[in-house]
Amino acid sequence: MPPYSPPVRSSHPDGSGRRRRSAAILGLVFGLCTPPCLAQTPPAATPSQPPATGAAAKPAAPGNTLADLAAQFEKSPDTVVAEVNGTPITLGMVADRIHEFPDKFAILPPPVIYKSAVDDLIQQRALAVKARELGLDKSAETQRRIIESTDRTLGQALVRRILPELVTDKAVEESYQSTVAGKPGPQQVQFRVIATDTEADAMAALDALSKGAEFGALARKVSKDPSAFAGGEVGYAGRDKLTPEIGAVVFTLVPGQTTAFPVLSNGRWFILQVEGRRQQGTPTLADSKPGLAADLTHDAIAQILQRTRAAVVVKDYGPTGTRGRDDATPAKSH
Repeated sequence: MPPYSPPVRSSHPDGSGRRRRSAAILGLVFGLCTPPCLAQTPPAATPSQPPATGAAAKPAAPGNTLADLAAQFEKSPDTVVAEVNGTPITLGMVADRIHEFPDKFAILPPPVIYKSAVDDLIQQRALAVKARELGLDKSAETQRRIIESTDRTLGQALVRRILPELVTDKAVEESYQSTVAGKPGPQQVQFRVIATDTEADAMAALDALSKGAEFGALARKVSKDPSAFAGGEVGYAGRDKLTPEIGAVVFTLVPGQTTAFPVLSNGRWFILQVEGRRQQGTPTLADSKPGLAADLTHDAIAQILQRTRAAVVVKDYGPTGTRGRDDATPAKSH
């Protein structure tokens, strides 16, 4: 990824900041993370197969998502696929684990995904068996964490129950009509870059340009950017595809204009030359749907959190709490 591009940015014409906040809220609500027993890279293919139990045994078609595969297993959630010391591991548990897998696992064949989920569950169960043998399940810390885990799981279940009622195709279409339809798409700028490791090298490149050096030839010679082989040509990009520093500069330049000073971004110094501008057309509903759905999900989760918080009585005693105090500080009611 070029250093003038941010790590992850939305291409939706508006609401990119909301998209990142949505991801943060989803992480808090759903606890989205790679399971501790799950390999960080996709496992090698093995010949193991899911159990032949009706619909659950049907392999996923190429291109199906992890959610599709998990949904197949959820049709037979009580089917026992393995046992650890006599305790069952079911297809429902396998489906739950697949829901937690990183998206990169989707490139693997369904039997490999299945085996990875089962192996992970078996390892997790084996760890739990040993922990119980040592009495760790009775420790105060473990009991506290079990309560927290139960609360988190119930919260996830509640949000998953309510979200489909709030984020519907109708709601997405209504949002499209009110925020996108009939409005022009975002502007894009076509530009070239010369990237250097130091400000001094960038100033030297600017000096060469001022003395008549051709931008593309100079980029091929001195630029550290991946676009150097193409004379620094980046092509068209919207502001949301650029770092704040680069975006703020190139969108102030007119075609044919070059930055007067180097721009520091992601640890490198950039000289930018704008070649053209264009206005994108109105995005279609299909193109806008993922972004709009993410915005609606953000709003829906915020609404759920607000309503559930308002429905309970909260007494906040502060970090010192009330234990061991005869004159406890009055709690703050929320």
